[in-house]
Amino acid sequence: MAGYGLSPIRHAAGGTVRLNNYTDANGYRIAATAPSAYFEGDLVTYSSGLLVTDIGAASPGSVVGVFWGAEYQDNATGDVKFVRSIANGTVAKAQYKAYVYDDPFTIFKIQSDQAGTGLTAANSTGKLVQVVASPSGSAITHKSGLVADASTVATTNTFPLSVYGSAEADGVYTATGTTMDIVVKINSHQHLNGATGVTGI
Repeated sequence: MAGYGLSPIRHAAGGTVRLNNYTDANGYRIAATAPSAYFEGDLVTYSSGLLVTDIGAASPGSVVGVFWGAEYQDNATGDVKFVRSIANGTVAKAQYKAYVYDDPFTIFKIQSDQAGTGLTAANSTGKLVQVVASPSGSAITHKSGLVADASTVATTNTFPLSVYGSAEADGVYTATGTTMDIVVKINSHQHLNGATGVTGI
C-alpha cells in the first residue's frame, strides 16, 4: 500500500485552492533543525508556536492544514531553496518557512486502504474516518504515506476526515482489501469555529 497523503482537488465554495505561508508575518515556521520528517501531503499542527507533523496517531488533534513544501536558507551556502520534503534532523540556517493548505474548506483526495468491510457509498458518505498512524513518506517522490483507515468509518466527531465520496472514475468503490481514492475534508481543523486550542500558539 503506497499512499500519497492528502492532495487538494477543489474548494468547497468553488474558486481557487490556495497555499498559505503567511508571508506578511512570521508565517508557518518549522524549527531550524527539523524535529521530524515532513512530506508533501502530511497533516500538520502547532507545537509551541512552530509547525510539526501530526501523523503519529490515528486521530490527530487540531489540524492546521496540509504541508506542501518549505523554503529555507542552506546552512552551508546561504542559498535560499525550496523543498517538497524535509528529512528528520535536517539543519537550516534559520527556521523553515512552510507552505500549508490551511483553508478548512479545502477538499482533498486521499487513498483509502479498504480495510475491514471497506468503504461503500452506503456505509461512508457523510461519515468520518481515522488515518493509519505513523506512515512512511518517500524521499524519492517527496509524498506522504498517509492513508485513510476504512475500518474506522463511523460518526465519531473527533475523527480527522469527513468522507464526501469516491474519487475514482465514475464514482466506483473498490473491493475490500484493495485500495481506492476518496474525497474528504479535514474535520478536526484548527481554523474552524469551536476548534480545540493547542499549546503554544
